Amino acid sequence: MTTAADSLSAPPRAWEPNVNKEQLRYAFAVLAMSPGQVRETTFNRTRKCDAKHLHVWLLSAQMNAAERDIYQRVLSGDERARSDQYVFEIDRARSITARGGLRWLLSSYTGVPPDALVFQEGDYGKPSVLGTPIHHEFNVSHSGDYILIGITTGAQCGVDIECSRADISEKSIGESFFCPREIQWLRQTEKGFFRLWTIKEAILKAVGRGLSIPLSDVDVTDIVEGRASMISLRASGLPSQQLWLQELTLVDDYAAAVAVVGAAREIRLMPED
Repeated sequence: MTTAADSLSAPPRAWEPNVNKEQLRYAFAVLAMSPGQVRETTFNRTRKCDAKHLHVWLLSAQMNAAERDIYQRVLSGDERARSDQYVFEIDRARSITARGGLRWLLSSYTGVPPDALVFQEGDYGKPSVLGTPIHHEFNVSHSGDYILIGITTGAQCGVDIECSRADISEKSIGESFFCPREIQWLRQTEKGFFRLWTIKEAILKAVGRGLSIPLSDVDVTDIVEGRASMISLRASGLPSQQLWLQELTLVDDYAAAVAVVGAAREIRLMPED
């Protein structure tokens, strides 16, 4: 089976505008991590994410049987049952990697063994961890062969990654879910659909409300045009919230974005050591 190293023979590209040189330095250091690499970088190690940082991890869903066991052994019974429900192997692999990888990573931040972490879901399905000394906010997204995980303290975060696909009708979907300014921008921009989509998804995941907030109510035109990195989210039933946003360019043919409620964060592409 192809390994993570084989699947990424070249380093990721630099990020899109709105980043500084400090952030660019980390962009070239990140490759999607295999299960063995995740275990090695987290086992019996303590990590700290302070209030000014957002830690971003990119994991590979490609793995052999031995690598899969690294993740499966730390899953709860419910998580194993959930992954077994998928018909296609790639869907099972993404499910196992997303939760198993998250458990290993959070273990290094909390000091709790990965198989002992207890999760609960909020009203709109966003998970959180119970009973840890320091409360960490986190978010997970997966698409294609990759899982993107964001970890913060002191503020909610959202992440999204999407593989570009030719089998979707960007025009019809855009007209249904995007606002007029975004539709106009999309008509003038090549490969802009998933950039808009991932930013919007990251915002909704950060505030923990999912698609209960219509995507057309969230205008991110100024973000994709490079004129802003903050938006004010106003939605029915929610107080106005400021969110900081950043597009990521990590892997060819994938769009990705992160969002944090409140002030800007310094992104750390992990692991740094």
